[in-house]
Amino acid sequence: MPTSNAPFSRVLVPYDGSEPAQAALRLALNLARGGATLTVLTIVDEMPVTQAGNAQGRVVLDEAAARCRAAGIEPQLTLIHERVVTGILAAAATGQCDLIVMGTHTRTGIARAFLGSTAEGVLRSSSIPVLTVHPMDRIADSPFATSLVAIDDSEPADIATELAARLARLTGARIIACHAIDATGIADASVALSFGLVPAQLDETLRREAVSTVNGSLARAGLPESTPVVIIDGGSARAIVATAEDRRADAIIVGTHGRRGLRRFALGSVAESIVRTSSVPVLVVPAAQSSSSLR
Repeated sequence: MPTSNAPFSRVLVPYDGSEPAQAALRLALNLARGGATLTVLTIVDEMPVTQAGNAQGRVVLDEAAARCRAAGIEPQLTLIHERVVTGILAAAATGQCDLIVMGTHTRTGIARAFLGSTAEGVLRSSSIPVLTVHPMDRIADSPFATSLVAIDDSEPADIATELAARLARLTGARIIACHAIDATGIADASVALSFGLVPAQLDETLRREAVSTVNGSLARAGLPESTPVVIIDGGSARAIVATAEDRRADAIIVGTHGRRGLRRFALGSVAESIVRTSSVPVLVVPAAQSSSSLR
């Protein structure tokens, strides 16, 4: 049974035996050691269903179960027949899971414009947090021991910060707050003058507003004033990932906007870029996440 200090109580891992899935399982096992119940899901996406497909699915589940038992964890095993993304979301809802852990491929060059289709679909439609990991990511024994939370002036960022605060309360995680100032297109002389400022004053104003934004989010989440705050310059995703590497963060926590209809196919660009390029796991917290569930 989950312990009182487990940040997540029911963790779902979609598993197909691939390297990304193996990385996700390793990460999920570290969470299970902290008290979470672990469900490993294999989906047979075929119509009509065949005995060969079922047999292959069972082989994949048996392999995952052996990995879990070798780590001292007894998993719950589930095999379903469904489209992959739909099946993952349905299994998470049926099992009342509060976290999905998914592997995704590292992308370079032009291919970086796309996440793996399964991870992409789940990230864009999930109403619960999704923890992504690449096969080559650094996975800590305590996955959230040092967590960098990306903060801007949005509701999704506030919800991500609330989850970071919950991790701090339950696990003693060290939280680093990060805000990226992307002044592209505004930090020039003409814009500064339009506000009655010289460029240096505009930069000072942007930094003052950034500190105010971060401190406000930390206060609303109940995080202490002593929480380290890093204000950085540059494109948000690139700067946040670099800061996480510099600070040896074990995970990045980022919020993303909840969308309906066609808009759900547009994951927040910063969140998507962080997931694609981070060298540590990324916890993506949807705006649909109820703040009351984080307390």
